[in-house]
Amino acid sequence: MSINEEIKRRFVRLSKGQRKVAQFVMNNPSVVIGNGAAEVGRQANVSESTVIRFCYAMDLSGYVELQDEIRSYLMTQNDEVSFQPTYSTSKGNASNFSKIMQRDIQNIQDTIHLISDNMLRKSSKWMHEADNVYILGTRQAASIANWLSSTLKTLRPNVKQLRSESDDIVQQINSMGEHTTLIVFSWDKHSNDIQTIVEIAKKKKAKIIAITSSALSSVREYASALFTLGMKKQSSLDVIPVLFSFLHALIEEMVSQDKTQYEKYQQSYELLENNLLFLDAAREKQVF
Repeated sequence: MSINEEIKRRFVRLSKGQRKVAQFVMNNPSVVIGNGAAEVGRQANVSESTVIRFCYAMDLSGYVELQDEIRSYLMTQNDEVSFQPTYSTSKGNASNFSKIMQRDIQNIQDTIHLISDNMLRKSSKWMHEADNVYILGTRQAASIANWLSSTLKTLRPNVKQLRSESDDIVQQINSMGEHTTLIVFSWDKHSNDIQTIVEIAKKKKAKIIAITSSALSSVREYASALFTLGMKKQSSLDVIPVLFSFLHALIEEMVSQDKTQYEKYQQSYELLENNLLFLDAAREKQVF
């Protein structure tokens, strides 16, 4: 039985406040997935404790399990709708690469329904308004953090990639404050380094955007915004196209805050890069 069916079945036995939560959950599933219990309570006009009591009334272990149930329900709904490709191809002679690319498109389509528009806009605004943007990812997520850092550096100043092995990591963490935005990639649930850094950043009132593969990630309790992109049925390779598509959307939303400003900065950055390349080439000529 789906979470929606279960809510409807138990609706008459819920308290008045819990019914408000039930109605909100059924009407706004993406909001529940992308926000904590306190924010859902605020939007549903009830207390956070009422949201938690609703979870218990549904025989769930807590709010995280409610999010997982809703996510599974939405995935089931999406699976029932056949995706129509934008080009025609015969199933019999479809090449392997086209099947893989169509699967990537489907995974991206599925993920769209799980992302809160409001939370994405908030996150992009934090990135736009921040004095400093820090990006953190370890192990397999380090290359993704590096890509995002390199991309943002072409659009705005004061973008830094945090590296736990770096000599100035302590100095970078200490420089964080309420005008700092920290973007965290948490794919390794055993990474204590990430949790320690995120915990300190939270104490310093930094805005923390956590991008994870599981709603049970250890950084979720410190996150100002949590985006769960991985699904149980997906391999890590399946998640990569979804992740880059999401990051592209996040960057474009940030740029839309002031397109002219970002275009000017990008032009000046490219001009500086070209000048540096010219100077390097001139030095090489002098050496030889």
